[in-house]
Formats: sequence, structure tokens, C-alpha cells
Amino acid sequence: MQRGLQVVTASAEETRILGASLAPLLLPGDVISLTGDLGAGKTCFVQGLATAMGVRGPVTSPSFTIVHEYEARYPIVHLDVYRLDSFQEVIDLGFEEFLDPRAVLLLEWGDAIEPLLPRTHLRIELKRTADPEADDMREITFRPRGEEWVRKLSGMRSTAEALLDAASSEPGQGSRFTEVGGGRDLRGAPPKEAE
Repeated sequence: MQRGLQVVTASAEETRILGASLAPLLLPGDVISLTGDLGAGKTCFVQGLATAMGVRGPVTSPSFTIVHEYEARYPIVHLDVYRLDSFQEVIDLGFEEFLDPRAVLLLEWGDAIEPLLPRTHLRIELKRTADPEADDMREITFRPRGEEWVRKLSGMRSTAEALLDAASSEPGQGSRFTEVGGGRDLRGAPPKEAE
């Protein structure tokens, strides 16, 4: 497994900004799997990303409709498999068609169907922080699957740091990102030996 990148956002707006920072790096055929409990911020992240890609109008959770499609720089397919009970239901829905090489697929609850995902994709894990006083704080972990996503995350980091710093009430706090787990860092180098 490759190393990931983790950041804590202090508000829903910062979560949207983080989503927006990924948008310039996306290409048709990219697949992003978002995981996390209900209310963890998956749709909030997608809102920032979709708006930055040029979606006009509201971006809402497809929890009850299963799929929303948006016109943007590239078509966006926003799929939510939370209410589907089996791989077969996902397949019967036409999942293969959602893996459109001309569109970007944003998949909420993607961990539930990980075996159906392409080998190269980005997994984003969102969770509330342990601080009960900070209801809007989220810990967001990016886990690249494939070298292409390692490169993209490396490019996203500086953009995200600049955007988050500009939006912060306390700018200049330094990097909010940390590297987590896996076998290669975001520059592609092997991990350092433990001392």
C-alpha cells in the first residue's frame, strides 16, 4: 500500500476548499472513492470539488436517488451505494457504465464495493475528530491506489495548503498535512528505516 496524506479541516468550508484543491488535477476516467460515517463530510467535499470543476447550481447527496450527474469541465458522475445491499445490486445498476472513461466518478461509500473499483483510484477517508467541541472538524485521509495518484496528491498538497492558509483565521501556521502508512512516500521514495 502506498503512503497517504492526512489533513484536519476546521470547518465545512475548509472541507469544501480541500475538495476544490483536488479538482484541477482530475482527468476523465478518474475514480474517487469517499468513505466515512453518515455526516462525515463526503458530500461537502464533493461540493467543493464539483464547484471548482465548473458545476453550476446545487450539488447534493445522491443518497436517495443513488446517482447524480453533473456537467462540468468533464462530466461528473456522483454515485452513492449506501442503500444498495450487494455487489450484484451495484452491478445491476450498471456500475460498469459509471466507469466512463470520459467522466470523473465520485463514489460515496466506495469502501463497500472496493473489489469492483479499478486498481488505480483515490480513496478518501473522512471522519469527525475526537474533539466533541469541534463538531465541524474533520480528519481527511487521502490513500492513493497507483503511482498516478501518488503524483497527483503530491501536486495537490501545495495548492491545498495555500488555499486553506488563505481561508484560515490564523494564516501562516505551517503545513497541516502529514504522511500516513504505506510503502512509498509522496515523492515515490521508499520509507525511511526506523531509527
